[in-house]
Amino acid sequence: MTIFFAIGGIGIALLLVALFVGDVLDGALGLDGFAHLDALDSDVFSTAGVAGLLGGFGFGGAIGLELTGLMPIAIGVGLVVGVLLGWGAGRLTGLLRRQGTDVAPSTASLIGAEAQVITAIPEGGYGQIRLQYGGHTHTLNAKGPVALDAGTRVWICGVLSATSVEVLPVDALGSAGPSDVLEV
Repeated sequence: MTIFFAIGGIGIALLLVALFVGDVLDGALGLDGFAHLDALDSDVFSTAGVAGLLGGFGFGGAIGLELTGLMPIAIGVGLVVGVLLGWGAGRLTGLLRRQGTDVAPSTASLIGAEAQVITAIPEGGYGQIRLQYGGHTHTLNAKGPVALDAGTRVWICGVLSATSVEVLPVDALGSAGPSDVLEV
């Protein structure tokens, strides 16, 4: 039973190291080389996944041995628990990695969003607008059909480039929404 506890302890130690060192340990152990395996969830082969496998095998095996007294059953229980915990830890690690990657929305996705003029837009010229969208603050160059003073609320009605948009004042929309104006 001591060997099972030792394996479980190694799994917990590896998990603690993974929490503090992170992806560096994946590269040192060569676990990031599995990223090309699309058929398998490559996050299962992360440090957290391996730590879950070792910890689950060790402690699951110890429980199996204590309950039955038979080593083959203890090893089977340890394998089942280890694989389940390794898979769960890998999936959770992958979920947390993907959740942390906020990608700024494209300029085209801002069409219809409301913004505020921060630098006056002269008739036929460019000024600047600012808006909050998708958890990001965007400052863009803007062009409008009429002169717009700083502080004017506007709708983004078109994209001129990756950093420039066309805007209409909110007051010009009246009761119609931006989608109604864009369809005209």
